[in-house]
Amino acid sequence: MRDRLGERLARAIVYLSDELRSAGDRVTVADAIVEFPWPGAVVFVDLEPGANWGHACSYLAVRSDANDVIEVAAHMPPFLKAGSARFRCIWRGPQAPDWAVGK
Repeated sequence: MRDRLGERLARAIVYLSDELRSAGDRVTVADAIVEFPWPGAVVFVDLEPGANWGHACSYLAVRSDANDVIEVAAHMPPFLKAGSARFRCIWRGPQAPDWAVGK
């Protein structure tokens, strides 16, 4: 199982939202609802970059001190809807194609 996770992450691209969230915030991002029991930020993990949408992806609520994470499975990226939160790429797996990084 661990090797399969490593393979998936090697192809993944990870994005961080530019908006900090407060404890109690409930954020709708694409087809997911991310709830924050503590202050933090939304992270988007594209598990199949380069594939047409929808496909497997995750949104993470990451606590500000990085001591806790909540994962929400999804199928749509945050980039398709105008007015969505802005995300910037913070990590690209070694097997993820350069051209697949969203803007």
